[in-house]
Formats: sequence, C-alpha cells, structure tokens
Amino acid sequence: MKGMTFLRTILNVLGRLTTLWLTVLCLLAGGVIQADAFCIEPIGTKRGNTVMYFKVPALFRFWYPTASRIATDLFTTPVHERATNIIYGCNNDENKCTNNGDSNPYATPAIMAGNRWNDNPPFQLTSTRTRFCKKYVGTTIKAPYFEECWYMLFRDGEKRAEKGEYFDADSETVLLYRVHFGDMQFLHSMASRDGEEAQSTKGKIMMWAEFAYRLAIGDIDRGIELRKIGIPGMETLFKNRGWTAQQLFTRGDPTYRSEKDFRDFALGSLLHLIQDSFSLSHTERDEASGAKCEAVPELYKPGKILSFHSYANQDKRKHADADKQAALSIHLAKDQPNAVDVGKTLKTHYDLKKPWEEIRQYLECVFELEDPMAKAGPGKDFQPD
Repeated sequence: MKGMTFLRTILNVLGRLTTLWLTVLCLLAGGVIQADAFCIEPIGTKRGNTVMYFKVPALFRFWYPTASRIATDLFTTPVHERATNIIYGCNNDENKCTNNGDSNPYATPAIMAGNRWNDNPPFQLTSTRTRFCKKYVGTTIKAPYFEECWYMLFRDGEKRAEKGEYFDADSETVLLYRVHFGDMQFLHSMASRDGEEAQSTKGKIMMWAEFAYRLAIGDIDRGIELRKIGIPGMETLFKNRGWTAQQLFTRGDPTYRSEKDFRDFALGSLLHLIQDSFSLSHTERDEASGAKCEAVPELYKPGKILSFHSYANQDKRKHADADKQAALSIHLAKDQPNAVDVGKTLKTHYDLKKPWEEIRQYLECVFELEDPMAKAGPGKDFQPD
C-alpha cells in the first residue's frame, strides 16, 4: 500500500507539472511569439542538454527536455531560419528551408545559432523579483532550457515596458529585457522607445553592424572587453559590464567557440538585424525606386526607411500578424532587393573577408533614411484599436 501511495503521489506531481507546462505552452502561443517580427525556433545543443540534465531534479530529467521540445515545435516558427537558408542556397522550399538542425545542408549550425541570438541571448540570472525564477538565480537562462522561467521573465519585462519602464545598462536588468523592451531593440531594427529619432536608431544599428562584421572577419579579438572595443556607442551599451564578445554570445555553452564557428555566429547576428529591417512591424520602408546605391553603384537600393517602430505600445496581435511564414513569402515575392538579396551580398563580403569599410558603404545604403528626424512610434498599422 505504501508503494502504491508513493506511486500515486508521483503521478499526481507529474500531472500537476504537466498541467503547468501545458498552461505555459498556451501562454507562449498567445504571448512570447508575438514579440519578434520574423520568428525564430530556438534549439538546444549537446552541451546544453548535458548541463540541463544535471540542473533539473532527477525525477524530471527525461520528461523536461521532451516538454521543452514540444513547446518549441508547437509555438515557434523558423522564419529567420528559412530566410538564412535561402541566403545559403536553399531554393525557398518552405519545408526544406526551415530546417535548422545539424542535418541542415545550407547555413551552418553556428550561423543559425547567431541568427537566433538576437531574440534569445543567454543571460545569467543574478537576482530576480519574479518569484517563480528565484530557484534559478546563478543559472544561465536560454530557451529552450528553463523555458518556463524564460517566459515568466519575458512577460514581466513586457508588462513593465507597457507601464513606461525603460531597460538599459543602468537598469541592471538581464539582456532579455533589454533586447526586447529596452535600449537594445536596435538588434531587431527597432527604436528603443517612442519618440526616438530615426538617425539615433540607425546609428546604433550601424554600431552593431560594425561590431558583428569585424568580429566575423577576425578584425576584433573576441576576448577584448566590449566597453573597450573602440566602436563609439559600445562603451555606453556595456559600461557597467566587463563582458567580452565570447561571454556575450556564448555564455554557459562553448559549442560555437571554435574560430570558424564563432565568426559564423557573429555573422548570424548581423543577418538577423538586416532581416528584421524588412519586417512591416519593425520598420516602415518606401517601395524600392529602382535606383542604385551611390557608393556601390553595382548594387540596387532597397526602399528608404520612412520610420522605425518601437514595440512597447504596439498591438501585440497585429505585431504577430507580421511574424508568420506568409509575411516572409509576401516580402520575398514583391520586394527587390529584399532581405535575402541583402543577406547574399553580406555573405559574399564575409566569404571574401572584405574590410568593414566596403560593407559599411553598402549598409549605409540599405538603411538610408527618408527623414533622419522621423520619430519612432508603434506605426499606424500596429496601433491598438
């Protein structure tokens, strides 16, 4: 009888945890995936799986990875992965081009990991006001690992941003808050808040482009502190952090720290930023005019950026509508040059190890502004009803 009672207790606990996890899944479906125009599908690594194995209680070691995989498969969409694979030679077949595992014959796993980093940077939780996550203090958090805590923190940041709170280096919040709701929204080609001038957003985009591209071609040592790297703006972004590029990109998981992998990883982050600049919920672009870039006359100019959007006051459902595979399909069909065309040019420069100055001239054209003083806002098509 005692054995049966113990078994029933275990089954009840598992049932409650399964219910909790399914609840989180439903919340994920209605919440997290709305934040990113052109979605990603986070996947783990062998080393990450090993760390996770020893971090969770023994009773749940085999259950938890399966639940995380179900959450990822059901409620995320590999739109960035599809765009990146097309850049690397996939023929735009939606089934083939969305493959982001180790068997993917197009973009390397490191490129894909860097491409997902902008939405899903690893961060060490040093403290939290979110009670559910207190047990994870001292742990490196990154989806699909500790996904339930990741979601709780995301929702906390979203709610606080809606109330007007701003997350920057001085806020001492984790990267997740900053990249989605704070000063690092430029990683998605978005303004950090309403009212930010387009020239300010573009300046931060070009700052990151220089950092990521020079890191990719080996022009920057990954071990130098980011605040001492010599690129204007980086000292403000990381002024109270002694992080290096390696710590920023691959904290808690050394899978992509070989020389080639790390460089690919950096390029993937830049590709993400460029891809998001063609999302309707992130920027408003004019239609391409057929003109060529003045400084790079062999290349055509995308539509000028009329304004950057900011996320906090957008209608989350409307934002989500621009976040599907269909949105990418429409963009690729009607716009030329498009996100893939620009990505292919960037890849060519990277493969040839062209200096930053050459790609800078092209990216200045890709991010050409109609009005440098244009103020950011939710965007007329993404305002709440």
